[in-house]
Amino acid sequence: MSANTASGVRVRMYRQGLGDCFLISFPREGGGRFHLMIDFGVLLGTANAEERMKKVARSIALETGGSADGKMKGKVDVLVATHEHWDHVSGFVQARDEITGLIDVGEVWMAWTEDPNHPLANELRQDRKRKVAHLHAAAARLRGDTAMGDAAQGIEGLLGFFGARAEGGSTADAMKSLSERPESRVVYRKPGEPVFTLPGVEGVRVYVLGPPEDRKLIKKSDPTKRGREVYEFASALSLADTFFAGVALGLDDEGKGALAGAEMDPDAADLAFPFDRRYRIETEAARKLRVRKKGGGSCHFFREFYGFDAAGQGEGGDDGESPAWRRIDSDWLGVAQDLAMALDSDTNNTSLALALELGEGGPVLLFPGDAQVGNWLSWQSLSWPADPKRPDGAKITTDDLLRRTILYKVGHHGSHNATLREQGLEKMTSPQLVALIPVDQEMARKKKWAMPFGSLYERLKARTRGRLIRVDQGRLPFDEAAKYGLTRAEWEEFERRTPADPDGEALWIEYHLGG
Repeated sequence: MSANTASGVRVRMYRQGLGDCFLISFPREGGGRFHLMIDFGVLLGTANAEERMKKVARSIALETGGSADGKMKGKVDVLVATHEHWDHVSGFVQARDEITGLIDVGEVWMAWTEDPNHPLANELRQDRKRKVAHLHAAAARLRGDTAMGDAAQGIEGLLGFFGARAEGGSTADAMKSLSERPESRVVYRKPGEPVFTLPGVEGVRVYVLGPPEDRKLIKKSDPTKRGREVYEFASALSLADTFFAGVALGLDDEGKGALAGAEMDPDAADLAFPFDRRYRIETEAARKLRVRKKGGGSCHFFREFYGFDAAGQGEGGDDGESPAWRRIDSDWLGVAQDLAMALDSDTNNTSLALALELGEGGPVLLFPGDAQVGNWLSWQSLSWPADPKRPDGAKITTDDLLRRTILYKVGHHGSHNATLREQGLEKMTSPQLVALIPVDQEMARKKKWAMPFGSLYERLKARTRGRLIRVDQGRLPFDEAAKYGLTRAEWEEFERRTPADPDGEALWIEYHLGG
């Protein structure tokens, strides 16, 4: 592509709900189009999710050269699965027949974190699998505790990012279905690998930014407060390890362990308890224990005052209410919600982040998946040799790519820690910047999530001067865009470049670059 490299490039954002699905179409040399698809999912619990994803699959098939009767299959040249979250890959389970029967895929791109031959990737996957299972066990216990019901709901909402058998599969099933497509070549991408081009497409160059091959950065989801350091005692377990040790040791009333086969080192397990072994009383012993009363006689102390009778309810006070409320058996499980959030963030940080450069030194399309702080920060150390044709011969850096970004797919539905400030959005200085936010605010509010995050959303509107498109609302209306400096003529041009689904289903909206 030449100076007018962006001409004819179309970016379609599907509007299936709170989830990601994009189809980017580039004009091929000699005619036709090269189709690059990024993600295909919607949040667990979305109404009519399966039918919605099937409609999206049929739309993609038609857009990529398939026929309405299904006799001719569409062709996606590259399918990108950014990371293993349900709202990014659910469609590969929900619309399995459509996505395999109606569409051929040339290459499947995944991050190195999905590579079965990568040692750190395998370690991260096993760790995630173990934690998801433990958190499910914790949520099950908390559901039976009236006081902890909100925590259970919060955990289950976050675990929804990993799918559910009730909906026919999990994120692991979705990723497996992609890696096993017989007609597709699977490529595991790594940050900083040599820049490469799309075959048959003039001038488009692909930069892989993340995820970092660094355990610490993958687990860094939030900004660090200036000057703050954290130290851990070698003889203690971390908060997360203590929690997961507790789950492995036993969540049931018999103390036999919530997970079959759950094992851990006895000495490490001992550190999971708040009290030394000599001060502990097992559940069954507490039920049987009798203590002397002042003035004579005895009673089953724990049964009478802490609800340890045969039914687990206690003898009740004058009002007949069980004294079980005095027990703190489940209180330690309250931390599970924070740990579920951390696990969700760690998985977001494994996102395959891509920058698509439209011609040497030209405009950039930025698709970071749901990359969070550690992923973004790792980009700062990357650089690539300039094309030999480039006059100044300087290396290309991430700052250079951000400066030339004209389209930004906003990370994680506009959450607070998936768009960096000084190292991210503030470096996107192009006056042509447009932002796409795959957010359904009503659904997010039901989950008590701040999406889009207020101050970030305001800054996005300011940086784009109102050229912003949302899944739930489409483009900003002129009256709102005008508050950020967009003139009527500029808005009308933006409107012309953002056609929507003509069938009135609000299934997609596009942004057309160039002339």
